[in-house]
Amino acid sequence: MTPLVSLALALAYLCAGKLGLLLALVNPSATPVWAPTGIAMAAFLIYGRNAWPGILLGAFLVNLLTAGTTATSIGIAIGNTLEGLVGGYLVTRFARGREAFDRPQGVFKYVLAAVASTTVSATIGVANLGLGGLAGRGSWSTVWLTWWLGDLGGALIVAPPLILWGGSRRIARGRSRSAEAVLLLSSLALVALGAFGPFPWNAAGNHPLSFLCIPPLLWAAFRFGSREAATANLLLAGIAVWGTLRGLGSPSAAEQNAFLLLLQAFLGVTSTMSLLLASLVSERVRAQQELERHAQVLARHNADLEQFAHVTSHDLREPLRMVASFSELLASRNEGLLDDDSRAYVRFIVGGATRMRELLDGLLCYSRASASHGAPGRADCETALTKALENLRLAMRESGASVTHDPLPSVKADELQVSTLFQNLIDNAIKFRGHETPSVHVGARRRGETIVFSVRDNGLGIAPEHFGRIFRIFERLHRKDEYPGTGMGLAICRRIVESHGGTITLDSEVGRGSTFRFSLPATEAGANEAIDRG
Repeated sequence: MTPLVSLALALAYLCAGKLGLLLALVNPSATPVWAPTGIAMAAFLIYGRNAWPGILLGAFLVNLLTAGTTATSIGIAIGNTLEGLVGGYLVTRFARGREAFDRPQGVFKYVLAAVASTTVSATIGVANLGLGGLAGRGSWSTVWLTWWLGDLGGALIVAPPLILWGGSRRIARGRSRSAEAVLLLSSLALVALGAFGPFPWNAAGNHPLSFLCIPPLLWAAFRFGSREAATANLLLAGIAVWGTLRGLGSPSAAEQNAFLLLLQAFLGVTSTMSLLLASLVSERVRAQQELERHAQVLARHNADLEQFAHVTSHDLREPLRMVASFSELLASRNEGLLDDDSRAYVRFIVGGATRMRELLDGLLCYSRASASHGAPGRADCETALTKALENLRLAMRESGASVTHDPLPSVKADELQVSTLFQNLIDNAIKFRGHETPSVHVGARRRGETIVFSVRDNGLGIAPEHFGRIFRIFERLHRKDEYPGTGMGLAICRRIVESHGGTITLDSEVGRGSTFRFSLPATEAGANEAIDRG
């Protein structure tokens, strides 16, 4: 910190101190309005401990030029300097320094630091006045309270805007934003004048309309931030002190001092309140921005994984096809030369390649399950089910399965994916059948803004302990020699449903069939078409 900056700091402290001491009503050295405390707190937080020479010089001069001896002025100046040092240390140590107003916890800790540090100055100051014979014993408590509240007001009202504006934050630009800021400050000034101005309804320091100042402060906190809220508080304090002094008339000095102390208490509370609200809003905005950033990163990672799965499954299919084809060709051309073990080995190779190709096909389908085929629009579920049943015609013919359905509404979804969803669920119902002929029923009902579909069958059923497993990728409850498949069907169903913002659940009992339920967003027409059944 350069000597020039220290000198400017001392001059600012001196000027603010002389203005504050104009309101010293109970003792020439104690005033209920003491802005220099805010200057000292801001200086120690912005410049660090190197700010002490400027604060010490300014405090010494303002006391020497007001009242007291050189010795008492030095003692009071030391107390004022320690006040700033203690406050700056506590805020830096426990409230993250100049970032104290970014979070509600920081604001609370800043207030506690202000209370503690201003106690130091008031105690040392009154002790010096008492030792120097400048304050009678009977007035010590009044002088101490005046000193402490005046300093606390400076720490809570003056310091925050200086700290926040002294940082390197960018100022929001734009005509609409600037116009709103002007409108806010104008509104606050008008309300403050009405609440604290020298008008009949504010006579004798009674301010029945002071609560009207709270809405503009909330406006500043919610729409702008901590810096603007602190500035609004400072503007309110200036108008309130001026208006109170103009409207007091001619009461005694003790009464005037009491009115100003109550005003300082009110302004300190409003300042703390608005800074807390501003920090809450800022914290929420940061959390939302962080969430959006993480969502974007996650979306990129998901897209990369889907692309990887697509490329891998697509590019590996051809080599596997060649392995299977040439293995079969090798076996057919050397039929007479191969023994039983060799033929078994060839079957294992072909079976493994075929199994791998099926898994890759399932992986490819899974990677495509959440990809949109154009912008989501109106999916006709009747048409989607018809396409699914057309693909399952052979399986239905071989098993004798019957599929019935209620009138199905339209939904906001990709129609091809809805068809895949129906096809996988019905295919599972046909595949995992019991001794009875498979019977499947597809239903739908409205639930708020969604349509809940149900696919009910009379198949084998699933034990409750397996409900969480069946929707996982590659999960199987049966050996592949009992029931063919890759364990991908229900995983694909869940991926399709969740990609449309829905959920899929299962109700089942072993030996009595299963009912899969899934929800999809309804179109405006679909909500009216849905059958309202339980």
